[in-house]
Amino acid sequence: MIAYYFKNIIISIVAFLLFAVTVILPVNLMKITVSPAVFETGGDYYNIVWETSFKGTGCVKYTYKGEEKVIWDSNNGIITSDDTVHSVRVPKQELRGNTYTVESQHIPFKFAYHCLKGKKTESAPIVFGGEKKEDGINILCIADIHEMEDKMNEALSHIEEKPDLICMIGDITSEMRTKDQFTKFLLKDAAELSGSAIPVVYTRGNHETRGEYAGVLADYLGDEHGKFYYTFEFGPLSAVVIDSGEDKEDSHKEYSGLVNFEQLRNEEYEWLCELDKKDFDGKYKIVFSHEPKLDDHFGKDWTKPLKELGMDLVVGGHWHQSKIEEGELPMFIVGGNLGNGNWAASIIRLENGKISLLTVDREGNLLIERDV
Repeated sequence: MIAYYFKNIIISIVAFLLFAVTVILPVNLMKITVSPAVFETGGDYYNIVWETSFKGTGCVKYTYKGEEKVIWDSNNGIITSDDTVHSVRVPKQELRGNTYTVESQHIPFKFAYHCLKGKKTESAPIVFGGEKKEDGINILCIADIHEMEDKMNEALSHIEEKPDLICMIGDITSEMRTKDQFTKFLLKDAAELSGSAIPVVYTRGNHETRGEYAGVLADYLGDEHGKFYYTFEFGPLSAVVIDSGEDKEDSHKEYSGLVNFEQLRNEEYEWLCELDKKDFDGKYKIVFSHEPKLDDHFGKDWTKPLKELGMDLVVGGHWHQSKIEEGELPMFIVGGNLGNGNWAASIIRLENGKISLLTVDREGNLLIERDV
């Protein structure tokens, strides 16, 4: 009995010391290290994702129809407090045209019946755009950054159009071994390109399937089923997002027998074939896929069901080119790392029933300017 009380006294002393370090000391070590990015995931919800300097809670706050809303990063009733990355699903209709903030609180230790709570940190209010426009939509398309943000920003400096939607079409990193590669590149790029104020569409690149952290991405960026393929509507745009997965057979030595993309592709192709054309009533219909060549994608013609849906264009990357391929379903390769130190970015303009494509490189050279 004495040992039991002695143990509890020690625990109380340690808890008080930890409390003093994390709460009483007037030093706020809890900070937002990567601003929030609002990811399109299909359906009725956005995923709002940000990073903090220490593990803790995360919530999104806003007012909707006069009601104060607080939505937590939680899982089956338990508020997540053991991660520095926070992902909160927010109804689209409540966020569009609204103002939101994100808030996190440091949770140094969580025990069975009590916890230690540290400092809170909150973003400034962010005015979110959404999709008020019925026409005249600008889509900024980025692919194959491969951690070359300086070159990307040089290309972006030559684009005058203000985007309404960001599309990050894969291979933002060259591998996904660690959390830092996710937060310092993919998440940070999404937040900076969007200013936290417009939606970001992410299509998984083959390089983002490589590494220990690749399996965690769906927890933050996946749809409600943890998938990277889905459909979405944005103003006059009806879109299909394809997860093209890896670019080689599962048996390739690079994968060490630790991938099963064949099963994923079979499930995704079945889903694609079951989509109904009547659900795509947008004036413009676009497919986004990191690997855009889908007419013979591991033995199947994925363009057939896409053409049956009435799609106008496939937009992709992967090839490290700036290129348009004509055909019954045209293909637009948006640039990215072109090699030899060059880099290119693209804008898609949807207006007056036309899809206009523009690509510029880091020197300001106009590589593509045409309508499809």
